[in-house]
Amino acid sequence: MLRWGRVEVTGGFLLLLAWLNYRDTQGLLLPALGAACIHELGHWAAIRLLGGCVDGLRLCAAGAEMRLSGSMSYCRELLCALAGPAVNLLLALAAARLGGERGFVFAGMNLALGCFNLLPLSVLDGGRCLVCVAEPLLGPDRMQQVQRIVDRAAAALVLVGGIVILGAGGNVTLLVIALWLCCVQGKGLLESCRKKGLSRGV
Repeated sequence: MLRWGRVEVTGGFLLLLAWLNYRDTQGLLLPALGAACIHELGHWAAIRLLGGCVDGLRLCAAGAEMRLSGSMSYCRELLCALAGPAVNLLLALAAARLGGERGFVFAGMNLALGCFNLLPLSVLDGGRCLVCVAEPLLGPDRMQQVQRIVDRAAAALVLVGGIVILGAGGNVTLLVIALWLCCVQGKGLLESCRKKGLSRGV
């Protein structure tokens, strides 16, 4: 792991960048990184405007994770979670209006990134939004159960979509993302089983 001040960069992130650079035959990596940076800037700006403070940033294979120095209300956290996808969707609209091949490519990247992050998965902005809306109504314990069900269903749908796109001659990106989501779900299931085993042992 590399560290620059409050920014941490994991080996997984560096390996992902290397793999994407190797697979990038159309020069799409830099625009994609630009869209991702703008997405995170949207989160950061919303956090600052709503009185929060970012204590650190961790870059890993799953994306960027911002650590806050304090807690926020459900309403403020919801706005902060929506800020990243909102910035991408606005930028997609602006780039599409500019037109041209590069404009439409950049618009497509921002549209895909914004919409994907709105999926109700716990590792994405959409999952955070779901928690902010539903947890006050259901309570933390019930919300965890609901989130596990939603995570598995959404990961399965993404996996099916990745297989269909690859079978139709498309690229492997969505399938790789789906496999990563399945790995995250498997890791969470193993941790849950381990905790249950420890509690029974006590």
